[in-house]
Amino acid sequence: MTLLLALPVLAQSEKRARFSPEEFRAKLETFIAQRAYLSPSECEKVFPIYHEMKEKQRELQKKEHQLKYKTLKFEDPEKEYQEALAQIANLHIEGAKIESTYYKKMCKAISAKKVYGIILAEDAFHREMLQRFNRPQQDKNKRKP
Repeated sequence: MTLLLALPVLAQSEKRARFSPEEFRAKLETFIAQRAYLSPSECEKVFPIYHEMKEKQRELQKKEHQLKYKTLKFEDPEKEYQEALAQIANLHIEGAKIESTYYKKMCKAISAKKVYGIILAEDAFHREMLQRFNRPQQDKNKRKP
């Protein structure tokens, strides 16, 4: 009986694609290159800089996440919350500095117009990915009476 109940669950889990960072990165690069009208030589110049920036941003996001979800001691909760908020704000400032630095590096490799196009294309890519992710849930909600 247990085996029969488990079969549909196993079948569904096989249908779900596992997240592949390499595949995501390749799709992102292709999307950005097309939307920002990047030539292959421009891609070779700018994507290493772009990915280096994103890695530094991920490190900051990880630190922010750790700050937000760490266990507070509650000896002086107000003081601890103020300190945590100040640290989070500093991480945001550091993130803005990283973006500024790397945008300047990218502008040395390709034109500012293309760098601006990369920023817009990245936003569009993430919007499309969220829409694709939400579609199955939206379809399920439509079917309910």
